[in-house]
Amino acid sequence: MAEYRNATFLTRREMLAAAGAALAVSGCRSEPEASLEPTAKRSDVPLKIVLVGTDEDAEGIRRAWMSVDEQPLEISVLAASRTEGGEWMKKLTTAARACDVVIYPMFAVSELMQAETLVPISDDQFEAMEEELGSVLSAPRNGSARYGGQYVAMPLGARLPGLLSTREVPELTSWADYDGWVASELDGKAAEPLAAGWAAVMYLWRAVSSVPQGWLFSREDFRPTIDSDEYVDVLEQMANTVQHYKPGRLTPEEIWEGIRTGDIAGGIGFPTSEMDSDVQVTISDLPGGQRVRMMLDPFSPVVSLSSYCRQSATSKRLMNWLSAGEGSQLLRRQVSMITATRTKTTSVLATEPQADNPYEAWLIGRLGMPVTVPSLPLLAASEYYETLDDAVGRTLDGKIGPKPALAEVAEKWQAITQRVGKEKQQSAWRRAQGLRA
Repeated sequence: MAEYRNATFLTRREMLAAAGAALAVSGCRSEPEASLEPTAKRSDVPLKIVLVGTDEDAEGIRRAWMSVDEQPLEISVLAASRTEGGEWMKKLTTAARACDVVIYPMFAVSELMQAETLVPISDDQFEAMEEELGSVLSAPRNGSARYGGQYVAMPLGARLPGLLSTREVPELTSWADYDGWVASELDGKAAEPLAAGWAAVMYLWRAVSSVPQGWLFSREDFRPTIDSDEYVDVLEQMANTVQHYKPGRLTPEEIWEGIRTGDIAGGIGFPTSEMDSDVQVTISDLPGGQRVRMMLDPFSPVVSLSSYCRQSATSKRLMNWLSAGEGSQLLRRQVSMITATRTKTTSVLATEPQADNPYEAWLIGRLGMPVTVPSLPLLAASEYYETLDDAVGRTLDGKIGPKPALAEVAEKWQAITQRVGKEKQQSAWRRAQGLRA
C-alpha cells in the first residue's frame, strides 16, 4: 500500500459519524432561586422544540426519541437555507419565545442573546455534564458553546472539510502547492465545495490558514478588513485553482458522490454518506492545516434551552439525549448535521464500541485545536454571509475580479453595520471571541 502523509483511510461502510454534547441547567428563566431538583416527569404535555433544519431532521429526531422516551415532541421546523438565511433568522427569535428547546446554527447566537431568549449555562453545570458524557473538544467549546465569556449552548455538530484523495498525496504546505497538485496530478478530476451557500465558508476556511493576524474586522473601529491585500490574495489563488476543477460549482454531497463513484479523484470535502464501493479514500489536513487557529462552519448546529421553556426537567433530558445520551445512536444515523464534538465518541457505524471511523478520528484531532476565530456571529449575520457568498461566487464564475469583489463586500458590510449599530456589532463581535462586552 502506498504511504500517505498525515492521512487516515476511509473504506467501505465508513461515513461521517456523530457524537454530540450534553447540557444541564437549573431552570428555564435565569431565576436565582430556581430549584436544582428535577420536576416530575410528564408524558401528556408535548415538549416544544424549534429546529432550524429540515422536515427529515425533525422526523429523524421524533422516531429516535420514541424508542427511548414516552414524552411527546412538538417540533416546529424553520427551513434552513445557506443562500437565504434572512428568512429563517427573522422568524427564529419569535419562535424561540414559544418553545422549550432551540436547535439552531451557531452564527444566530447573537440574535438570540440580544433578544434574551436563551438561558446561560454555569461553568459548574457545564463541567458536570462533561464528566458524565465526555469533554467537549476545544474548538467547539471555544467556537460555538461560549459567547460573551459564558456557556450559552452545547455543540451538536462541527463538520470540517479535509483533503480527500483516491491517489497518493504529496506534502502540500501551501495553497499554491495544492493548486499545482490539482493541475498536474488530478487531470481536472477535482473539486471543493463552491456551490451557492458554500462558496463563502470555503473562502473563509482558506483565509483562516493564510491570513496570519487579525480577522475580518479591525480591533479599533470595527472596519471591515476583508478588502485588504492578504484577503484578496486568498480569493485570487482560489479563483486560479477553480480553473483546474470539473465544470460547475458543487456541494459537499456532490463531491462525495463523485469520489465514491470515481468521477472525482481528489479535492476538498467530507463524507456525507456511507461508502458502498471498494474505492479507498484518504483524508488529511488542508494546506496550512497545522497552523494555530481554525474556524467552524457558521451553520454548525447547537442546542440551547429557551428562557421561555415550561418543562425544565424534560428539556434537560432531551438535550442530554440529543448530545450523546444513551440510545441516541439511531438519532445520529438519521440526522446528518450531528457530528463528533466530544472526546468520548463511539462511531455510529461501529459494530464494536472500539471500532474506528477514520473521518471521525481525523475530525476529533482537528477539533482539538484550542484557538478559533469567529464565523460571522453578528446581528443580521445572514446578511454579512450572503454578501460574501455572492461576491465569492461571482468571482469564481469570472464575472468580477477578486479585488473589486472584496471591495464591494467591505462597502456592503459597512452599510449593514451602520444600519444595525456599530456599538452593538462591536459588542457582538467581542462576545463571539469569548470576551464580555
